[in-house]
Parts: sequence; structure tokens; C-alpha cells
Amino acid sequence: MVNPGKPSGGCELCRQRRIKCDEVRPTCSYCRKKQVPCCFPKSQFDIAWRDQNQVASNAVRRRLNVRDKGSPDAKRSSTELLKRDTCHVPTTFSQDHEGYALAFFFSTYLLPSTLSNHQRGFLGCVYPVWTRAGPLSPLRPAVNAVAQALLEAWSFLNPNLSQSLARRHYAQAIVAVRRQLQNAEDVDDDLLLAMLMLDLYDGIRSFCAGRPHESPHVRGSAAAMENRRRLPVNSKTSQGTLLGVRSRIVGNALYKGEPVSKHVLTWTTSAQSSPRTPEIELEAINIEVANLQVRASGLKTESLRISVSASELLAIAIKLDERLTAWTTSIPDDWVPHCIWGSESIPPSVREAGLYQDHCTIYQTIWVADTFNGHCCSRIKIGLVILACLEHTDSSLADMSRVKALTTIQDLADSVCASIPYHLGDRVEAGRIDDRCVQYPRIKGHATPDEHYVTAAAYAGMFLLKKLVELLQLGSLLRTGQCQWIVGQIARIKKIYLASPA
Repeated sequence: MVNPGKPSGGCELCRQRRIKCDEVRPTCSYCRKKQVPCCFPKSQFDIAWRDQNQVASNAVRRRLNVRDKGSPDAKRSSTELLKRDTCHVPTTFSQDHEGYALAFFFSTYLLPSTLSNHQRGFLGCVYPVWTRAGPLSPLRPAVNAVAQALLEAWSFLNPNLSQSLARRHYAQAIVAVRRQLQNAEDVDDDLLLAMLMLDLYDGIRSFCAGRPHESPHVRGSAAAMENRRRLPVNSKTSQGTLLGVRSRIVGNALYKGEPVSKHVLTWTTSAQSSPRTPEIELEAINIEVANLQVRASGLKTESLRISVSASELLAIAIKLDERLTAWTTSIPDDWVPHCIWGSESIPPSVREAGLYQDHCTIYQTIWVADTFNGHCCSRIKIGLVILACLEHTDSSLADMSRVKALTTIQDLADSVCASIPYHLGDRVEAGRIDDRCVQYPRIKGHATPDEHYVTAAAYAGMFLLKKLVELLQLGSLLRTGQCQWIVGQIARIKKIYLASPA
């Protein structure tokens, strides 16, 4: 209950004795006369919103005492009324941190209205499975852990701190996953998605700490999938979950230079009815790219050169590069990126924040942009395999092929750099996730889509950082000065997302 009238600015003693205070500071006339300490409220906020419960309770007592002087029955009833009216009122209200974090996560990361499920990967399957998950499902604490970690990160808190509320949910999810693996006869969608959400949680913590993401839960989901192969995959959610697991396995293998198990190839047959989206088509090629990358690493080892034919690998690499090039011609029309330049499309603040050349590229969504950047990185890996094979080839055309491969690698690196303004806009420091004051490059005559303000802020950091780190590994193969420019953009991303510079 609050004071409904104009708040008094008098000192505590004058208000307690209900006398007029002249409000002279630091000591009013009455307190000076009585030679007692004079205490004024700290602020007008404290005055206006001071606790009035005791004042109201005393007023009720006085009124009831006057009325109770009449009859004994009235006295008894008034005493009961007093007990009811003077019940305990809590001084603070409990905060639903879990509910707030979930609302933030779902509205920002999972439910943008114009994004289809296949563009969001396994995240597009989380919400429908989460709504059906039981109280003991490992998916619920796993989602809570991710939601709380993201909310803390956007609240300028570090989810790696021991005080993080997300850690408790993460521990609960680990226990629930182990319990279900020990007790269940088969692997359900919620268990697989829980493992992927735990991997996402680890990725968020690694991103904020500035350390590599080890992805132990991706390997765990791959092992779990081996026990799920006997289950039919009929629903869209189950198909999306299966393809989401496969996508994380393939992406992790490409990034770390590891092979993709042959069993992963058989999972595609379980989801034949799922639409053949550009991501799925590209992923099928990337499985071969990952395995070729591992085979080509044997060229650096003397003992393996006998069993690894450079000419054979070169032929495979050229065919894969042709398939990757053909992929860009088979995408939908609205997927085609737009190359823009000029001050009418690229605001000056975007140019100052980071524009590698005189142009940049914009895409349909942030997910399409990440798919294209992944395509560029795959072709760069193929280019590196071609260069490695040419070192063991005596062909007279080797020098020409080497120049062509190097030029292709540099052009692909330029394409990734050209997407940075679309991801980051003119942001150079930490801010709100829904900041509409951020300026982004746009097609002339078109406004930036409303959802891009949120989705770009939500995903750009994690999407870009991994790609830029891959580009840095090219070293001297990059153009002059490009390596330093990329280092500057990585530092910009870490500053925007308050990630550790380590």
C-alpha cells in the first residue's frame, strides 16, 4: 500500500510525532531544539513509496476500537476482521528467472515468424518437442540452461561465473540425459535435442570465454544415433532432429579436420521424405569434403605417401569443387546474394565500422548468409587440398593450376569478409539485442527487415567468429593486409559480445 497523497519531505522524527517539519537540512528546527539526530529520507522515491502497511493497520485498529465500545458481538467480529485485515504482506515478490529466460530465448532465437525450420537447423525442432516433453525429460533443463546463459550474456553477465543460474540447469540436464540413456530402450527426439542443446550451452560458454569449443555432446549424440536407427522417422520433427544431429556432426568434422563416420551417410535414407533443401544438398557434399580433407592430410606424412595417391586425391578434389560451384546455381532465386555498393546502400557508419573493399553482400536471412559462408569455407578447404596435391605432382600444368587455386581461395576469403557488414551493421560495442538504431547495409530503395535487427544481433557473433578464425589459418595465402583486417574484426566481435580476448 502506498501513500496516495503528496509525500511529506519532513524528517523521520517529525513525521513520527505528526508535527509540521520546516524541512531545513541538515537539521530541522524541532530536532535542533530537542538536540536529537535529524534523519531525512534518502530520496523522493523512498518518500513516495515508503511502506504504509503498518500505518494502515494502526488506522484500522483505531476505527475498530471506537466501534467496539458498543456491543460485545461487534467487538468479537471486529477482532476477527482485524486478524484477516492484518495478514502478512510480503515486502518483496519472487522473480521467475526461469520463465523470463525462456520467454527471451523462444521469442528471440526460436520463433521468428518468417524463418522456416530448415533454415534454423535443429533449433526449428526444439519448440514443438519441448511443448510435449514430460517433467523428467532432459530437454527441459537443457533448454533452461541455454536460455539462462543467453539471457545472462545479453545482460552483460558472464555465464562462466560460478554464480550463473544456468549452471544448475546444465547439471540437471546432464543427470537427466544419463538417466534416460541408462533406462530407455531407445533414443527419443527429446534426448537427441537435449544433447544438441547441451552442446549449444558449451558453445556459448566457450564463445564468452574465448576458448575453442570441444563439442563432447556432438560425439555423444552421434553415438546415441547409432541406437536410434531402428526407429522409423516419419514426422517432420523427427526428420528435422535427425538432420540437425547430422549437421552438427558434419560441421564439427569440417572445422576440426576429422572424418565423418560411414554410418552418418545411412541416416539420409531414414529421412528421404524430407525436402531437399539447399542446406541438405550442401551438407551431403560436405561429408565428402571432410573425409577428403582427412585423406589429404596423409600427404604431409612420409609413411603415408605410398598409400595416398596425390593424383587420385587431386581428381576427387576437382570434382568436389565442381559440385560445390554447381550448388550455387541450384539454389532458389530468393537465396541469391546481392552485392551492393555506394553510400545510398552502405551507410557511412557501416563503412567506418568495417568494410573490407568498396562493396558488401546482403542475403535473405542471417541463416542463408551463414550457409553461403560455410559454402565458401568448404571450397577453401578443397583449394587447400588441391594445393597440397600439386606439391606432389610433376605435371607441366601444376604452376597454372596452383595460381588458379590460390586466386580462388583469395576470392572466397573476400566473399566471407564481404558478409561482415550484413552480420554486424555499424555496431562496434556492446548494446541491446533489439537496438533499432543499428544501421545495416540494404538494397537501394528497401528498408532493413524488422527481424534482421534481432536475428543478426542474436546469431552473428557465433556464426562469424568461427569462419573468421578459419580464414586466419590461411596465413600468407590471404591478400596483403587482409589478415590484419580480419584480426581487427575478430576483436570487434569480442568487444560487441563482451567475449574474452583470450
